[in-house]
Amino acid sequence: MINTDDNYKFSSPDDFFSDADRQYMTLALTLAKRGMGWTSPNPMVGAVIVKDGEVIGQGYHHRCGMLHAEREALADAKANGNEPLLNGATMFVTLEPCCHTGRTPPCTEAVIESGIRRVVVASEDVDERVAGNGIQTLRNAGIRVDVGLFDEDNRRLNSIFYFYKQYKRPYIVLKAAMTLDGKIAASTMDSSWISNEQSRSIVHDLRGRLKAIAVGKNTVIHDKPRLNCRSDNPALQNKPVDKIIFAEQSDVPTDSFAPDGGRIFFADRSITSSPDDFISFCMQHEIDSVLVEGGSGVYTWFLQNGLADRIILFYRPSFMGADGLNVVGGLGVTKIHQLMNFNIHSVKQLGDNIMIDLSRIGTEALCLLD
Repeated sequence: MINTDDNYKFSSPDDFFSDADRQYMTLALTLAKRGMGWTSPNPMVGAVIVKDGEVIGQGYHHRCGMLHAEREALADAKANGNEPLLNGATMFVTLEPCCHTGRTPPCTEAVIESGIRRVVVASEDVDERVAGNGIQTLRNAGIRVDVGLFDEDNRRLNSIFYFYKQYKRPYIVLKAAMTLDGKIAASTMDSSWISNEQSRSIVHDLRGRLKAIAVGKNTVIHDKPRLNCRSDNPALQNKPVDKIIFAEQSDVPTDSFAPDGGRIFFADRSITSSPDDFISFCMQHEIDSVLVEGGSGVYTWFLQNGLADRIILFYRPSFMGADGLNVVGGLGVTKIHQLMNFNIHSVKQLGDNIMIDLSRIGTEALCLLD
């Protein structure tokens, strides 16, 4: 018997679920992953509807503003002529159904109206507008709701979403390619290419995973970057990437940027005067994650302001010497105890490059590349 008391702990023990439950939730998680890179600031969500051991509808959240996974799955069932089978069916969904009107109507309403009698949920939503209320709404309507199947898998998949909602700020990743002595460009500003193709492929995967790229004026002027996602993953190709340029708008040409549908912002002094101002700017524009790609002044600003949750460095086994451009400028360190320390998440050889993945001490290294 399902306890509907307000104080009931929503999650069920793992051994509560059957092998069939695990099979269908695995499918729902696989569907959810198809939305990677496209749903921000929303989470990736998948849903599967089952009746008498057969899948009668399935769907996932494709993009922010489009149908949520639950409504996608219901629409799929109806499109396949399975609407009569919805009554008494079970829905497996990777995140608690929403119970509020945002860009789309509440999913709880559609689930209740469909006649579905059981809902299996991987994780509770941390959005304050939901946060257990969606589960309770379904239970109040007489629907059996079981929660907690593959909760950790879903939280790993949506780790950026959970970070953004919990800390109310974007997850910030610094990425740099450099020589062994920490140089990111020659004195002529030539930097193509310090990293190899394998390293650059990973960077494009990061662009596909994260919402925005932050770069400085000199990077735009000298490198003339496209700042788009050119991932080998077909699902991420042409994904819109927001650009945050650390400069006054009048100082920077943007004609090199690829027209990928991403927004272009200029972070002037009103935005970069303090870390709080930058965070407020990101929250205002629903930027849940930022990939900082340089140059030296921009790296320095993020480090000085304590806004580096993750640092991914690609090393070329070469030395440039004193004439090269340092990866960071002065950080005001005069004593060893003032050094900023990071946890080593992983070290990997990529052909003739070495990748070091670091995370801020006290901050979990979120799922980015798998």
